[in-house]
Amino acid sequence: METKQCQNCKKDFTIEPDDFSFYEKMKVPPPTFCPECRHQRRLAIRNERVFYYRNCDSCDERIISYYHPDKNQVVWCSSCWWSDKLAPLSYGKDFDFTKPFFEQFKELYEKVPTLSLDIVNCKNSDYVSYCGDDNYCYFDIAGEKNEYCYFCKFVKYSKDCLDCSFVYNSELNYECVNCHKIYGSSFLNKCQDCSACSFMYDCKGCTDCFGCWNLRNKSYYIFNKPYPKEEYKEMIAIFNKKSFSALEKLKIEFKNQSKNAIVKFATLINSPSSIGDDIFNSKNVKESFDVSNAEDSKWLFDVLDAKECYDLDFSLYKPSFSVELISTLNLGNSGFCSASHYSNDIWYSDKCNNSSDLFGCISVSKKKYCILNKQYSPEDYKELKNKIIEHMKKTGEWGLFFPVGTSGFGYNETVAQEYFPLTESDCKKQLFPWWDRVTSTTGKETLEMESLPDNIDDTKDTIIEEILVCNCGRNYKIVPYELNLYRKLGLSIPRECPNCRHEKRNIIAGTRKLWHRSCMKEGCTNEFETSYAPERSEIVYCEKCYQNEVY
Repeated sequence: METKQCQNCKKDFTIEPDDFSFYEKMKVPPPTFCPECRHQRRLAIRNERVFYYRNCDSCDERIISYYHPDKNQVVWCSSCWWSDKLAPLSYGKDFDFTKPFFEQFKELYEKVPTLSLDIVNCKNSDYVSYCGDDNYCYFDIAGEKNEYCYFCKFVKYSKDCLDCSFVYNSELNYECVNCHKIYGSSFLNKCQDCSACSFMYDCKGCTDCFGCWNLRNKSYYIFNKPYPKEEYKEMIAIFNKKSFSALEKLKIEFKNQSKNAIVKFATLINSPSSIGDDIFNSKNVKESFDVSNAEDSKWLFDVLDAKECYDLDFSLYKPSFSVELISTLNLGNSGFCSASHYSNDIWYSDKCNNSSDLFGCISVSKKKYCILNKQYSPEDYKELKNKIIEHMKKTGEWGLFFPVGTSGFGYNETVAQEYFPLTESDCKKQLFPWWDRVTSTTGKETLEMESLPDNIDDTKDTIIEEILVCNCGRNYKIVPYELNLYRKLGLSIPRECPNCRHEKRNIIAGTRKLWHRSCMKEGCTNEFETSYAPERSEIVYCEKCYQNEVY
C-alpha cells in the first residue's frame, strides 16, 4: 500500500496492492488524483439537466440541446448526426508533438459535429437525456424503456412515475427513491414489492400501509401499528393527502415517527467481498454505489455488468477491463472515454460507436485505427499511438481524464455541480469554466403560490395555463399529463420547481462517501464502512443485528 498526495486537492489517499496490479494490467500509471477528484473531473463532462433551444448546424431545424447556441461546439440533431451526412474523418488532423494532447483534442472537439442530446429511440419525449426507448416521457434522465415518466432520474422499465429516482419495474408512483417493483405509491424509500403505500422506509411485500418502516409482508398498518381494514380506510381518508397543507404535516409526522427505524449500514445483496451501497449480485466490488452484476471492480457509480473496471460513471452493459469512463455502453479494454458505445480498445475519445482502436477521436462510428479522426494503417496506428503516449507522459497528461471544460460545458451545467457544488468564485480559483447564461425563467409567474388551490379536487384544468413560482425564484409549469397523475394518485400539485424537487431526492438517495463506523446495537462490536456519516441521527446496525431486528 502506498500513500500519495492528490495533486488537485492536496489530501492524502492510498493505493492498494490490488490497485497497482490493475493499473499494471491496463498499462496506465497509478492515479495522481484522489478518488473524489477523479470522480468530480469525470462528472464535469456530463450535462444531463440543462437544456437550450438552438438550431441544428446541419439542417437548421429548431432543436433542444445540451449546448447553448453561443457555445463554440458544432451541434447536430440526432437525425443528422446518425445519418450519412456526418463525415467525422474529414476533420482529421495530424498530431502535433509541440503541443499537449488535451489542447489538440479540444481544438478538434470544437470542429467535429457533436450530438445535441444523447438519446436513442425515444418517441414523443421532450427534454429527455441519456435515455433509451422512452415513450411519452418528459424531463426523464438516464431512463430506459419508460412510458409517461416525468421528472425522473435513473428510472427503468416503469410507467406513470413522477419525481422518482432509482426506481425500477414500477408503475403509478410519486416521489419514490431506491425502490423496486412498487405500484400506486408515494414517498417511498428503499422499498420493494409494495403497492398502495405512502411514507414508507425499508419495507417489502407490503400493501395498503402508511407511515411505516422495517415492515415485511404487512397490510393495513399505520405508523407500524395494525388496523382492521375498514378502520384503516377511515384513517387514510382523515389524513387527506389531497390537501397540500395536510400533506406537509404528514411529512413532518412521518419524519418524527420513523426516528426509531433501524437502518442497515449498507444495501449489499448477494455481493460478497463488496464495500459501498446499493450493490446487487456482485463480487469483490469496492467503494461503489448503485451497481449490479459487477466483479473485481472499484469506484463504480451507476454501473451495470462491469468486469475488472475502475472509476466508471453511468456505464452499462458489460464494460470490461476499462478505466475512467462516463456515459458509456459496452466498452472493453478502453480508458478515459465519454458517451461512447459498443467499442473496444478506444482511448481518450468522445461519442464514438461500434469501433475499435481509436485514440483521441470524436463522433467516429464503425472505424478502426484512427487518431484525432485521421485514418492510419494498423502498423502506423500502433507506432503513432505509442509515441503519443510517451509524449503525454512527458506533459503529465497520460493517465488523467479530460480537464474540466473540455466538453464546452460550464461546471455549473454539469452533474459535478450536484455532487461537488462550487460557487462561481470557487470555479475561477480552480480555473474551471462557469456559464452564466444557464436557462432559468424568473419573474414570469401568473399565479402566486398562496393562490394555488390547497386540494387537488379543487384544482381546475386551467392550472396548466398558469406559470407558477418556486421559493427559489424559478418559474415552472404543470403539464397536462402531470396533472392527470396527481389526480390519479390523489395528491396536491407541488409548490416547488422540478430542480428543487430533484435536489431533495438527491439528499434522500444518500451520499456517495463512506465512513468507518461501529454497529449501534448495544453490545455489538461489529465495524463496517457506511454512507451514513457519524453525525447523522439514524440508528445504524450491522447486517447481523439488522436481520435479527427486522426479520
